[in-house]
Amino acid sequence: MKKAIRILLLSNMGPSKNKPNSGRFIMNQYTSLKKYTDLDMNYFYLDQEEKSGLLRLFRYPFFYFRFLFKYIFSMKKLDIIHVHFFFPNVLLAITYKMLRNWKVKIIVTFHGSDIYSYYPPSRVYKKCIDFVDESIFVSDKLKERFFKQVPCTVQSAGVNDIFYQKHEKCTFKDKQFDVVFVGQLDKNKGIERLKEILLTFPCKIRVAIVGAGNSEFIEQVKNNQDVSISYFSSCTPQQLVTIYNSSSILINLSYNESFGLVMSEAMACGALVVATRTDGACTQVVDGKNGFLIPNQDDSVCSSAINAIQHILSMQDDQYTKMSDSAISSVQKYRLSVVTEQIFNMYAKLQAKNVNDK
Repeated sequence: MKKAIRILLLSNMGPSKNKPNSGRFIMNQYTSLKKYTDLDMNYFYLDQEEKSGLLRLFRYPFFYFRFLFKYIFSMKKLDIIHVHFFFPNVLLAITYKMLRNWKVKIIVTFHGSDIYSYYPPSRVYKKCIDFVDESIFVSDKLKERFFKQVPCTVQSAGVNDIFYQKHEKCTFKDKQFDVVFVGQLDKNKGIERLKEILLTFPCKIRVAIVGAGNSEFIEQVKNNQDVSISYFSSCTPQQLVTIYNSSSILINLSYNESFGLVMSEAMACGALVVATRTDGACTQVVDGKNGFLIPNQDDSVCSSAINAIQHILSMQDDQYTKMSDSAISSVQKYRLSVVTEQIFNMYAKLQAKNVNDK
């Protein structure tokens, strides 16, 4: 009987009670990969539960020691450790390699903040890449930002196949929402930008906002009586499908976005995307074909976003439908089932090297 490949997914971005959707793209990969009978999948993550005092200060040391006891002081060996978010998580994989199994293969998926937040990279950061057998970047632009060229593949984290389910076509003017925003309500995602856009929007608009965080700005936006807002602090994937299908436009106002799965999800449901020029948006959005790219400068993003939204909402049905069909077609390659098949093949290739090395 063929022995299953023992895989560990390792991440510092996992779900918690307060943030159930944190790192859901990694959980989706884990769930999808578990369907392969040739794999023995394990998942170890740091949840995003809000801590205080010493628990907050020592959350990473506790994460490290839990890993030591669970995997290094274990009778069960791992064949491959797949690290999501390079640094500092890769230090755990390197520790395992040096203390437990020198032949373990290490794969890293770079998601964005593990490059953006570590520039310029430290000597330790640079040295860690020498232990990595395979690198995955979620976009070409992100790969170009890495401090050195490494053998790698470019591959998105994968869009849950549920977003690709067929839905009834309707004219975009009959949809429930004109614009939807999905994401953490924080500075990087452009919440202040969204607030400014909605406060100054010159005509009636129906907006859905989905995301956890500081939602106090929504009360301020209500000063603009032309703006109608529906707020959802969190949604299941199926609820998101319903909201995307009920929305004409997804707006993405991030300062930094390495890929941006919410853009893929929305396009898979036929919504057009208006997005600031980030690595992720430039990877997915073809300006004027499946959405519109706008400048990523604070002094112009508001007026540019308003113009793009008004332009879309004034389209004829056939023009919108053509762009919507293009959006759906352009994100087929990002299906989770397609991505996990590619990852499975990578695991099998690395395991073959393991066997040959023995």
